[in-house]
Amino acid sequence: MRINTNYVIAILVSFLAFNFLAAQNSYDYEEMEMEQYNALLGEWQQKLDTHKAGIDEEQKKIDELNANKDQLQADIDGTWNDIFTMTGLTKQDYDNYTNGLNQLKSDASALLSLSPEQIYERMNEVDALQAKLDEAKKSPFSVMSDNAKVVSDVQSIIDQIREKGKAAIPPSYTVVRGDHLWKIAGKEDIYGDSYAWMRIYTSNKDQIKDPNLIYVAQIFNIPHQIGPNEYLVSKGDNLSKIAGFSNVYGSPFKWQKLYETNKSTIADPNVIYPYQLLQIAR
Repeated sequence: MRINTNYVIAILVSFLAFNFLAAQNSYDYEEMEMEQYNALLGEWQQKLDTHKAGIDEEQKKIDELNANKDQLQADIDGTWNDIFTMTGLTKQDYDNYTNGLNQLKSDASALLSLSPEQIYERMNEVDALQAKLDEAKKSPFSVMSDNAKVVSDVQSIIDQIREKGKAAIPPSYTVVRGDHLWKIAGKEDIYGDSYAWMRIYTSNKDQIKDPNLIYVAQIFNIPHQIGPNEYLVSKGDNLSKIAGFSNVYGSPFKWQKLYETNKSTIADPNVIYPYQLLQIAR
């Protein structure tokens, strides 16, 4: 927008007119000689000419500032055109990029506001955010100062989310002589329910090949939260029912996918147990 001088000129003219009228009221023109009147009129004319010259000078400065502003805008537009030519991208591409970055920041901030337990359950969303940010970092637009700051902010928020989520990482239990899964699960500081031994087994299947055979000094995770892409079997569940849940596959006919993913802990697809922890392949 150009600098508007009409308002400034109007104020100056009003100021001069006010002073002129005020001066008129301070003189007794009926008693004034013609020579005095002419001298006074000349004096005011000189003041008016001086102010007009000042206004003209200010207008020149304003015009110069507007010209400089136009040149600066032209330089900015030229620089952007050079950038788009070099990158093969468009202004719309840039707008989409910045909008995407701001959305990432908003989504990351929303996750950071969750509890550690909620973050642990949605850690897959955190990983997805990181993947999107890593992709955004590859764009030539990412090195621009404003965008670089947003990229840095989003990375910082994601790091804070991961740190906050650590509080919900499953505690561990070290096996001692005489332990077995039933006994461990029944401990009050573990699950307080011996039938939950299946949860310990399926949560640590990388180290437990036979649930009847565990070893002293083995360290087991004892999860109390359901992690991302996991499902904890409840009484009355079966693979078809679980597969039909909207947060699993949304179709009971995909039960075989559940079975294939969890073959190591499901001997018979028709038989699953409460507390069994199933992995959900995406």
